Amino acid sequence: MSAYTRLYRMTARDGQGAALRAALEDLAGKVCPIDGCQGIELLEDADKTGTFVFIERWASAEVHRTGSAALGKDAFAPVMAVLAEPPEASGLSPLN
Repeated sequence: MSAYTRLYRMTARDGQGAALRAALEDLAGKVCPIDGCQGIELLEDADKTGTFVFIERWASAEVHRTGSAALGKDAFAPVMAVLAEPPEASGLSPLN
């Protein structure tokens, strides 16, 4: 079980759903190899085409912060370029 999960909900601008999906798939390929990353899950909302949930599982919140810093903001640029609005983000910890 991961000690820390980071969840992002993102919606593409009109007509940019495929571009957002591709950008998120590329981002997942960059995040997964980072030490402490325990997996990525990418989901599309079944009722809202172009809305995605990107879930990162990490060994700890600190490992997530370190990994995100090492990745750099440029890795997120293709995602940010096609979003309709800023992503909704949550840091989650298991209850047990």
